[in-house]
Amino acid sequence: RHDAAGSYVFGGIPGGARDVLYTPVDSSQGFWGFSTSVGGSAVSGIADTGTTLLLLDDAIVGSYYQQVAGAVNDAQQGGWVFDCGAQLPSLSFSVGDGQITIDGSLLNYATQGGQCFGGLQSNGGNGLSIFGDVALKAAYVVFDAGNNQLGWAQK
Repeated sequence: RHDAAGSYVFGGIPGGARDVLYTPVDSSQGFWGFSTSVGGSAVSGIADTGTTLLLLDDAIVGSYYQQVAGAVNDAQQGGWVFDCGAQLPSLSFSVGDGQITIDGSLLNYATQGGQCFGGLQSNGGNGLSIFGDVALKAAYVVFDAGNNQLGWAQK
């Protein structure tokens, strides 16, 4: 839930998790790396509990915010901002044979003056996308080190 604490379950899968979709993990760089697609674009990313935002390539981020009336990439604010009253579209990414959808309500952070800061921002063109808390809160996520895989179940 947005603006709510998350939780961890060690040694098992949370009771609410149904239909867990698994994807292989590339841990060669010390991260939970996985391949996915967003809006038809291939994405290499990591699942990171220490990152707040969802950081994707500029083209994906720009395409998303084209759907949000009045959204601008504001250098002074450090990223995409928009009117807090704006309705944000959902964003989906593939996992295995399925998809996980991040509800638009999880993609905004209130700032001062009626402007909200987007929970989806650019990864700076470095080619590595980071699926932080914004993405993790949309799903139950299973970090399965024993089988070298990452599981996602829609909440």
